[in-house]
Amino acid sequence: MFENIKGDLVRKRMAFVVRPEDQTFWKKHVKIHLQMGTQAVVIYRFGRWARDIKIPVVRELLFAMYWVLNMFSMVTSGINIQTHSTIGKGFAIHNFSGIFVLCEKMGENCTVNQGVTIGMIRGAKRPPIIGNNVYFGAGCKVLGELTLGDNVVVAANSLVMTDVPDNCTVCGVPARIVSRDAKSNYLQFKV
Repeated sequence: MFENIKGDLVRKRMAFVVRPEDQTFWKKHVKIHLQMGTQAVVIYRFGRWARDIKIPVVRELLFAMYWVLNMFSMVTSGINIQTHSTIGKGFAIHNFSGIFVLCEKMGENCTVNQGVTIGMIRGAKRPPIIGNNVYFGAGCKVLGELTLGDNVVVAANSLVMTDVPDNCTVCGVPARIVSRDAKSNYLQFKV
């Protein structure tokens, strides 16, 4: 848990404190911890860790504490990250509001913006599988039993319902591949 949280914070600091005027102690070390997206990721990491505790009584007590924290986070920030999801280190939520994440597996160094939904649709046997180094633009939806490859950019307000290969940019409703050479500033920041 702590290694993943450290990776999340390091990547967020690398990706979001890049301007010269951001190189102050307050913005580099304090402001990042106060952002609602960061708090939601830390609460998810705690819930995922609590879920895997072997001692039943301790697990239930810690999970009850996670549930209260998660409800508070959902009410104040609009972010819900399901503990069923396995998410690699370097996970960053850029903004808050209207974010729902339920995936079978998400690789390392993924970035989520506001209004993103990652989840299942009726009739799907499993949630999406997301590769490493994926950027989700604001308002995009990734739904169904699909696989997103590594180094993928999902453009804002896109609807992805089919598999996407590595190194692609997808855009539109339904999403189509618009580039086989994915480029985004967020893809360069890796833990």
